[in-house]
Amino acid sequence: MDNKYNLGQITKTLEKLFGAGFNTDKKILAMKLEDLEKLNNLTSSEMMIIIDFKRAIKNRQIISFLSGYKEKGNENKWKNLKLM
Repeated sequence: MDNKYNLGQITKTLEKLFGAGFNTDKKILAMKLEDLEKLNNLTSSEMMIIIDFKRAIKNRQIISFLSGYKEKGNENKWKNLKLM
């Protein structure tokens, strides 16, 4: 298991994301790089959490994202995604 982020980091970042109005799958998937400016005091690690969360939504792997567990065979899906 690869825990890239801890649950506290994820929760704090998602609170910022939801507070800025990105509170549905559709809104998060439509989010562009410029939209990250709406989030106050966003760190580089929080940006990466948001990018990875967006990938997880797109791949329907939210539980895997939250748990830090990636199933074998899904690595290529993460690499080939076009995000923003």
